[in-house]
Amino acid sequence: MGSKNWIAKFVLPIMIKEANEKGITTWVEPFVGGANMIDKVPNNFQRIGIDYNAHTIKALIAIRDLVDKLPSQLNEDEYKQLKGSEPEPIKSWLRFVASFGGKFDNGYARQNGSDETTFIGYGKRNAKKQSPNLKGVKFINGSYDEYSDFENCLIYCDPPYNNTTSYKTGAFDHPKFWDWCRKMSEKNLVFVSEYKAPDDFICVWEGEVKTNFASQRDEATHKAVEKLFKFSPTNVQ
Repeated sequence: MGSKNWIAKFVLPIMIKEANEKGITTWVEPFVGGANMIDKVPNNFQRIGIDYNAHTIKALIAIRDLVDKLPSQLNEDEYKQLKGSEPEPIKSWLRFVASFGGKFDNGYARQNGSDETTFIGYGKRNAKKQSPNLKGVKFINGSYDEYSDFENCLIYCDPPYNNTTSYKTGAFDHPKFWDWCRKMSEKNLVFVSEYKAPDDFICVWEGEVKTNFASQRDEATHKAVEKLFKFSPTNVQ
């Protein structure tokens, strides 16, 4: 959910420019998700992707390291047998791409056709495109708040948005997250993607994007205003 493929071309140059001006060469994403931002970061950066969902990390490792071994077909019985399995690269990847809407364990996406036209076949083609861009990325399973010792890094956060679809892991503590961003901004350059932010964060970019999050979109256009924020304590009146 919330892929950054569409906005990366707008926000990435903003962040890279500021990182270069500050001599920052390490890029950290504590909510790496589908890695649709970090896969576009130049490889002259040391890149670290973190996610709380162990299956997400294993699926990304499958895309990075095992793309030629990813299957193009999976029947419904085989899909059901995967439920409850421990995080493992190819199995975790299948539990995303073979699920309805690409959402983890969201029910089998029934399909007909050749390997090239199934959801899994489509996912494999995307994986082959993404795989070269993930080479060299270090993937870590963990919660963002376990990490407070980063220094001189650009930290890009794409957290669960407020008032949108909840995650199976439970409600996300938004005030705690913003406090963590403030603390990390003392020694790092921190950017956050969200629709809204506290007053001590300034918006450095905004643009309309299509969204399935009904609580955030304009019902006439099915669009919402995506924003990129940066901590700025002087912004508080």
